[in-house]
Amino acid sequence: MAETTSKTRHAMLGVSIFAALSGSSHAASYAEFLFKEKFEAHIQAMIADGITRNDAGYIAYAALSRGSYELCGDHLFPKSLAYGSYQQTLKATSLPQIVVDRHMRAFENIMKAEFQNERALMRYCGSQP
Repeated sequence: MAETTSKTRHAMLGVSIFAALSGSSHAASYAEFLFKEKFEAHIQAMIADGITRNDAGYIAYAALSRGSYELCGDHLFPKSLAYGSYQQTLKATSLPQIVVDRHMRAFENIMKAEFQNERALMRYCGSQP
């Protein structure tokens, strides 16, 4: 029962955050909270290369949703939300798709590196270690 409640809570948190952040100028907030300095360092590098903070935030959030889907499967971030977030990012930014994809891969690599520990991945995905 507690395991189901925990899974439900994590899934609802993910969906709530997606709903709250989609279209927000602070779309990177959740990603920065989870991955702190590493996401922020890449966002700052993007800004230094001339990408706006808003665009960097959209890219970080799209990477977070797609990376979460790839790491956890459909129960945390359904494929439709991950795909929708990516499409929204392409529409909301004026950046070419190749630039968006390159930076998304960098964020996804940060996520993968954070979850080399299986217990940490299970905790993130809402499973009991």
